[in-house]
Amino acid sequence: MTRQLFMTFIQFAFAFVVAQLLFLDISATNSSSVSEAEIQILNCALHIEHLEDALYIEGLSRFSVQDFVNNGLEPWMYGRLQEILEHEEAHVEFLKSVVSEAGGKPVERCVYDFSYSDPKSFVELASKLETIGTAAYHGASAMLTDERYISASGAMFAIEARHSGWIDSSVRKVSAWSGAFGVPLNCGQVLTLVSPFIESCPFQNSENSLLPEPYPPLTISNSAHPNEIALLTFAYPENYTSEATSASLSANFLTSNAGMLFAPVIVQEGQGPARVKIPENVRGDVFVVITTTDADHGTDKAIVAGPALIRFGFDAEGRLG
Repeated sequence: MTRQLFMTFIQFAFAFVVAQLLFLDISATNSSSVSEAEIQILNCALHIEHLEDALYIEGLSRFSVQDFVNNGLEPWMYGRLQEILEHEEAHVEFLKSVVSEAGGKPVERCVYDFSYSDPKSFVELASKLETIGTAAYHGASAMLTDERYISASGAMFAIEARHSGWIDSSVRKVSAWSGAFGVPLNCGQVLTLVSPFIESCPFQNSENSLLPEPYPPLTISNSAHPNEIALLTFAYPENYTSEATSASLSANFLTSNAGMLFAPVIVQEGQGPARVKIPENVRGDVFVVITTTDADHGTDKAIVAGPALIRFGFDAEGRLG
């Protein structure tokens, strides 16, 4: 797609969404009435779209169709990923326009550090980011209050979910879904998940609270499976002893197939990695948050670290991969 055709497509997409909003008879409001919180949510979506866009640009430039074939992937998958790249580019341009028209300053693209070595690991990373992006839009739909932006967010939410499902089912050969319900995340939680891929960001992004601060990071051992012990690495709350921490920290498993599940965090002597037993019935993509309580996991006061994403792909018979 040429740059001219791409910009024509962006203009058409923007007009199409606006036309749908007018059809819904949503009254226009002045940009001055748009809250800073609303603009921050839109900027969070733009921040994630910049990230996804950059990954696809880099990966599809680095690898060829033949590289995909040599790595055991089908040649047509490359073309589908090119289509996804065009979608991400469209989302970036659209959100920049929306934030500007709302009276805000769009966040700028950062410098990223993606770790992958071949087409399969590139696709695996793309799958993770699409899963995070879907959860971000899901969360935005619950936090946005202006009906215009709820509709615009929903239009992109649907496509992000399709990206995620297609990559998981057609390329990774696992289920396209994790359960009957999605998991929403707020902006701070989403930024925590993507922070490891960000090397640096323009100074302007930190001005005027364009984005919230991420939560402290959480890492979980990759080898653990449901009903097994996983090792957790995070910064313990200040002045916590191992005895006190064990009694008051909880691992919250946010799942699509079993709702929110809780398990006690067991702290090692000497403040080493903590341990938690992964619930037996979790499946698919699971977000884990460490909190000081087993309730109100989404409040700033309760969150100690996370979320982290752990994945338990399963086949059509429900067998874990």
